[in-house]
Amino acid sequence: MEVQKTFELRQKPAVVWEAFNDVRLVAECLPGASIVEERGGGQYKGRFAVKVGPLAASFDGDVAIERDPAKLTGIVSGKGADAKSGSRASGKLTYRLEPTESGTRVDVVCEINLAGALAQFGKAAVIKEIANRLTAEFVKSFEARLGAAPAAEAPTAREAETPRAAAAAQPLDAGRLGWAMLRDWILSWLRSLFGRRA
Repeated sequence: MEVQKTFELRQKPAVVWEAFNDVRLVAECLPGASIVEERGGGQYKGRFAVKVGPLAASFDGDVAIERDPAKLTGIVSGKGADAKSGSRASGKLTYRLEPTESGTRVDVVCEINLAGALAQFGKAAVIKEIANRLTAEFVKSFEARLGAAPAAEAPTAREAETPRAAAAAQPLDAGRLGWAMLRDWILSWLRSLFGRRA
């Protein structure tokens, strides 16, 4: 399954690029994601925790990142498995930064593959709606972090390991997002119904 997203940030491309290079910062801004170990050479051990209804899964696996500073593009690929549910996931995310009058446009293409128990929740419409909400949460958190501390201020090794690992411990509650999707759909339907009557 392929999901394409585009969003804009108020910061200049150079600032966004440097912040994207801080893998732990990016993981902090994405609900459920965390970097467990840095292996060097763009290789990492990562974890992604998600809760969908009664099913909770924690995917542990490998993440590889390739960057092209000249083109302001990057490729993030990874695969992982959840031992409890037997679910497996793999994917590749490609991003590109483009300057705009107000800041930076980020174009993202993500290829996602799910197998096992979690795959039954992987309907295209549901995953795309969850991607929309995750993107909104990521942009909000990412811009807040850029505004609070410039990307050039790199943390010490101890700061990078302890506080950031703790901050990323909360799993993505896709069930909560699902209820929010249903609520928004009902509200939209009511607005259109009463709007037509008016």
